[in-house]
Amino acid sequence: MLQTAALPLPQRGVVLVISLVLLVLISLLAVTSLRNAGSSENVAGNARTAELATQAADIALRHCEASVLKLQLNAYGDTVSPEATYATTFGAANILPAMDPPTWQRLATWDSVSMASFVLPLSAVNQTGVAATTYKPPPECMVEQISTAGAAAGPQFYVITARGFGPEVGAANAVRSRPSGSEVWLQSHIELQ
Repeated sequence: MLQTAALPLPQRGVVLVISLVLLVLISLLAVTSLRNAGSSENVAGNARTAELATQAADIALRHCEASVLKLQLNAYGDTVSPEATYATTFGAANILPAMDPPTWQRLATWDSVSMASFVLPLSAVNQTGVAATTYKPPPECMVEQISTAGAAAGPQFYVITARGFGPEVGAANAVRSRPSGSEVWLQSHIELQ
């Protein structure tokens, strides 16, 4: 009896197909990871920009609050307390009278060369001694007296509105038109006896 050798089975290429499918899956995972890393970087950058704009607005708000308090204390003859000696160029002329509707609600007033808003010096927000400046347009604030019609001489009420800009906003132009970029608004109400 003659024995014949078993013929090898024909190859079907299953390993090649599986390898190609795995290669495509690994490539898709790599692309997705790169895209997520880029998105995370954008989110972190936007959060930083918004936080810097908030800090600029907060500096302007605190500056105007301290300036109003200084004016009030000096009006009553207090010139020695720390609040009364606050260094500012903000004066009584910067406090706006009560209006209806309030001046701070009119965007045209903010985005013009109007003297209604008080523009802080850039030195109030940029670090001294650093070559690069963080902020290009300075933050600004507006102090408006709240009407107390019919009330006897008593406490004075003010609304203080401030806006700050992010580091990506370009320097203000000559007519102070509306800036393009991150902008944060803050407001406080104070009562002084």
